[in-house]
Amino acid sequence: MVVRERSDGWLGRTWRIAEPHDSPPIEGLDAPSFVGRLLRQRGVDTVPAAQEFLNPEWYQPADPTVLGDWSAAIDRVELAARRSEPVAIYGDYDVDGITGTAILTEALRNTGIDARPFIPHREREGYGLQDEAVGRLAADGARVLITADCGITALTEIAAAREEHGLDVIVLDHHEPADSLPEATAIVTPKRAPSGHPLSELSTGGLAYRFAQALAQRVASEDDRTRWLDLAAMSTVADVVPLRGENRWIVHQGLRALESTERPGLRALLKGRRGNGPIDTETIGFQLAPKINAAGRLDDASLALEMLMERQPETARELVGRLERLNDQRRQLTDEAMLSAERQIRQQLDASGQAPLVLFAGGEEIHHGIVGIVAGRLADQWSRPAFVWSLVDGEARSSGRSAAGFDLVRMLDASRDLLIRGGGHAMAAGFSAEPSQLGALMSRFNEVAQSQLDAGEAGAWAALEGRMEIDAQVPLSALTRQTVAWIERLAPFGEGNPAPTFVSNGVGVRQAKTVGADGAHLRLDLDGWSAIGWRLGGAAAAVGSQVDIVWRLRRGLQGRPELEIVDLAV
Repeated sequence: MVVRERSDGWLGRTWRIAEPHDSPPIEGLDAPSFVGRLLRQRGVDTVPAAQEFLNPEWYQPADPTVLGDWSAAIDRVELAARRSEPVAIYGDYDVDGITGTAILTEALRNTGIDARPFIPHREREGYGLQDEAVGRLAADGARVLITADCGITALTEIAAAREEHGLDVIVLDHHEPADSLPEATAIVTPKRAPSGHPLSELSTGGLAYRFAQALAQRVASEDDRTRWLDLAAMSTVADVVPLRGENRWIVHQGLRALESTERPGLRALLKGRRGNGPIDTETIGFQLAPKINAAGRLDDASLALEMLMERQPETARELVGRLERLNDQRRQLTDEAMLSAERQIRQQLDASGQAPLVLFAGGEEIHHGIVGIVAGRLADQWSRPAFVWSLVDGEARSSGRSAAGFDLVRMLDASRDLLIRGGGHAMAAGFSAEPSQLGALMSRFNEVAQSQLDAGEAGAWAALEGRMEIDAQVPLSALTRQTVAWIERLAPFGEGNPAPTFVSNGVGVRQAKTVGADGAHLRLDLDGWSAIGWRLGGAAAAVGSQVDIVWRLRRGLQGRPELEIVDLAV
């Protein structure tokens, strides 16, 4: 791609502005030329593909048999229904695992099965299948075990479930498998789908949605594609999977389902959201998901599962209140942990002020439930991978977040001799290790990151340099009601389909002021537009009568279009 670069922005990042001739319009597409250019920049370059992208409701769900042992999994659950066998669902304590567990529990109960959901406690059981917990489920009468968002690497635990506890195990998991797969009754995972297939990037909630739909059709002769879409959309957004293929359809339709959800818990959660604009992916990512995740971070994720499935409004409101209080506590703990982590990072700077390629921070004073949040903030601030650890039962348990281009799984795979356990995705992963191994792990991870740079991997260099990719330079006067409507047709935005980012030069400023706690944010009154710049409050005093802005379109608290300032040059 041909780009122009600028490096005079307030944040010190390099603006990489795409040249219009590098992404020509899609010939024959009935849409403005700028829409065709934006689609090309997102890998959509034919008229049929563009039409489907602009009309997600046209999508027809793909054949799920590419996901692995699909028929065997459905057959075993159908047999459990005929035999009246109890089925345990073993989930995970994040939004993806909780929503996936809720979908499966409701779907199985809908067929008359005695479904028994179980969400492990973050500190008591930890992530993934644990033999003691599986044994309790078997002792209570379960004959089939379905995993939701775990199990794909649990070879030993699944062997024990089968041989020692007499369970048939069905794995529903979207994580990366190890070199060998567990010997389960059935394994259903998007990792078995061909690369680029519409189902190849499903979240566990998306997997559970397709499984629930198939089960309802097979056992209960029901065919309602809207059922469970509210939960599947939350899972897809919260787990940051690419919004392409079936995921795009799930979120597009699921946002509509959330608008009219009949779940008392979700209705209560939505009632407490900021503003009254339409529900979008930011509503899920920044308002709903943190409150649901707070249960698993600080208390028991079963609270969130119960909230999603509760049918009594009063009880649901009480559960939502507990989640909101936990989320307030989570915010406070996160702020305290960030101060500690930032102090540690500053101590790691070399003589020239450069940080290591991979950041490490942690300590026993940091609550284990928030290490992932802190790692994510550090990765964003420093444009490089970050791992944050805490001590739990004598182990250093860490969560990592990456900057696009650096592969965390590659780091873990190169360090198996130093780990107790570890796994995840390229962009988000975790491990447990002896505290004495942390120094060696930091060195090993940095060696892997350096090898990516030495190999000239463009994504790693782009992340490290903090590049800001901009779709086009446009005059702000070109932003009309019609162009707003066309930009919004590219939604839902998220991983794999970022909101279009533009730069406009010489924009007239009527007023600049700080807003929010401690004046952290910047509010601009521009020529015809209101704009908000998150964490840009420090630039307010420097803004004159004109400014160059990097911006995205968003809906404000009242549902009106406004600009989100990503960076600016004064």
